[in-house]
Amino acid sequence: MSFHAFVWYCKPVANGIWAKETNSGFGAYTPCAIETADCISYLVLFVLCAYRLWLVRMDHKIRRFQLRSKYYNYILILLGSCCAAEPLLRFFMGISIFNLDAETGLAPFEMVSLSIQALAWISIVIMNVVETKVYIREFRWYVRFGVIYVLVGELVILNFILSMRSFYSSCKGFPIPEREIRYEFVREKEVQLDINILPIN
Repeated sequence: MSFHAFVWYCKPVANGIWAKETNSGFGAYTPCAIETADCISYLVLFVLCAYRLWLVRMDHKIRRFQLRSKYYNYILILLGSCCAAEPLLRFFMGISIFNLDAETGLAPFEMVSLSIQALAWISIVIMNVVETKVYIREFRWYVRFGVIYVLVGELVILNFILSMRSFYSSCKGFPIPEREIRYEFVREKEVQLDINILPIN
């Protein structure tokens, strides 16, 4: 029962590109594994932001300040909003960066990961909005290291995707394996060849 739930969550494609073309020991479960690992970094970031917001709200022993210049926070709010919009856009439009086998829709692990990513970036935006009114020094470096942790995870995924870039092709918003395109091209040529050599009665 638990194994079936795991297969449903990861939605691996048997004998697909991820199973054949990657050197990863996870095989067809490689997208699920790397996205889940990246999801953990976003969970850490969300917890750090939530705790810092709790300190601002509930801990009355902490000294509170007001920022002289708020432009830096406004820039962070803008960047955080853009980062939050990206997973939301992918979630609602069903855009997958791991779909190399022409599967329709998002896998469950991608839906969970995109939701957590959006939640983490929204918490960053809320935290920066709060800091424009009330600023505390406590726990700020933990949040910054959390952001760095997330960005490192994103760079790892980007590097992994770039290593598979030869298998991506755009077609109506869904990546189509180039192997299938080459197969259709060869098949079309074979049909044309058969037509050209038909005997004349």
